[in-house]
Amino acid sequence: MCGTSVDSGKRKRPLISTLCLPFKGSFQRMYQIAHKSRLLRQILLLTFSIVFIYPAAISAQAKESIAVVDLEGRGISALEAATLTDRMRSELVKTGAVTVVERGQMQQILSEQDFQMTGCTSDECAVEIGQMLGVTKMVAGSIGKIGATFTVDLRTIDVGTGAIINTMTRDYRGEIDGLLRQIEHISWELVGLVHPDELLEQLRAEPARPLEEVVTPEPRRPEPEPAVQPAKKSGRGLFWLVVLAAAGGGGYYAYTQGLFDTGPEPISSPPDFPDVPTP
Repeated sequence: MCGTSVDSGKRKRPLISTLCLPFKGSFQRMYQIAHKSRLLRQILLLTFSIVFIYPAAISAQAKESIAVVDLEGRGISALEAATLTDRMRSELVKTGAVTVVERGQMQQILSEQDFQMTGCTSDECAVEIGQMLGVTKMVAGSIGKIGATFTVDLRTIDVGTGAIINTMTRDYRGEIDGLLRQIEHISWELVGLVHPDELLEQLRAEPARPLEEVVTPEPRRPEPEPAVQPAKKSGRGLFWLVVLAAAGGGGYYAYTQGLFDTGPEPISSPPDFPDVPTP
């Protein structure tokens, strides 16, 4: 059917084209949407790679690789020294600051090179092991016991130069199992970090600071104007006011009518003089 043609007058058009002609615009829109969807998926995939995968790869490359030689035991057994060394490796991994080569990987690589790690205590031997492992730094040291005091001496060695770039010493008095805790704290200090327990103790030791109360002033409301109260009229005062007004009006009326003008007062006659006797 798809190969059948119909006569359109001037030229022959495939039947499938004739049937699909009304839907041509819809097919084009569907194709554009599908094309945009593929483009959108590519953009999202690229964005995901840039945001998540690439920074993780850069971070992994930025971390220094480090390996720990079995610590030399002085006054403790080789098994105890190996146990403390394994605890150090595990704690260095917990810090997340470095990439640590585990004991199994070290033994496998060194066995392929016919190299025995046992008895490797010098800096030169540590550098040689570091070169075979392909790490940038090596940690070596010893754990000794004098009386009831344990001492831990560690040093970090640059594999490229063979120089000691960091040393650390810690004395501990107590049971040997307490060294596990000491090794954990020392491992964090080797990479320049503070053990979480120490940080928590510091926070607990600090006195609690009272929070400053921030008082937000409330918006002032307009004070209502005092209502003007009408003056109370006293009935007695009004009475006297009327009396005074009436008296004043009456006096003014009397004055204008001449009621107060009585004229000049008459002079009284002179007193009678006594009779003078004649001679």
